[in-house]
Amino acid sequence: MDRREFERVGLPATAFAMDKDGNDLGRVAEISGGGLQIDPSSPWARLALLKGQRLVVTVVEPANGNRTDMFVEVRYVRSSSIGFRFL
Repeated sequence: MDRREFERVGLPATAFAMDKDGNDLGRVAEISGGGLQIDPSSPWARLALLKGQRLVVTVVEPANGNRTDMFVEVRYVRSSSIGFRFL
């Protein structure tokens, strides 16, 4: 049984996330009504983000110039992915 409460939404493969200082956090791998998952762009992103930390993440879609700010909380940090919950 699928535990997912919200459907995943498709984004271009080039969509990426930045923090408020413009640091590239990584490529957006998945996004849904409840949160998003990124593939970290560098070890820095995995070290700079801590479980429970709240921040503003900007999702950028380079192909069309869309930039969307999202208030999130870090749910988990793994070597290959970082998960965020929307606040």
